[in-house]
Amino acid sequence: MANTKLYDESTGRYLPIQYPEEAEYWESAKKHRLVVPKCEDCGHLFYPIGPVCSHCLSLNVGWQQVSGKGRISSYVIFHKAWAEWLKPRVPYAVVQVELDEGPRLTTNLVEAGPEEARVGLEVEAVFETVTDEVTLLQFRPRKPA
Repeated sequence: MANTKLYDESTGRYLPIQYPEEAEYWESAKKHRLVVPKCEDCGHLFYPIGPVCSHCLSLNVGWQQVSGKGRISSYVIFHKAWAEWLKPRVPYAVVQVELDEGPRLTTNLVEAGPEEARVGLEVEAVFETVTDEVTLLQFRPRKPA
């Protein structure tokens, strides 16, 4: 059964629905680890999370930890606060990141101004603990090695 708390009064944040088939993703995020589904038959890594492999449609799906490193493949700059807690963050960038391992994920760009968002920008995963049950994946510009 999915979680039923969709709004956190203490932070003013809307919370994502967490479905049972996503449990490993959410538990890993709490530990600041990024995992994605992996087909145990063909080896394909994919996202969004689903019950079957998006490549071969196998039901034999597990999880694999990935590096959390990638590049922005698309982005949009929002100039409207869609929720009260977003008002101090306007404008902000929402980015699609193609992970080095292949899957693409969409989330926020943090620790950078929206003007820094650009296709090809190298980024790395960071995690924001919102509540005891919800830790969100976000990306920041990758720091030089």
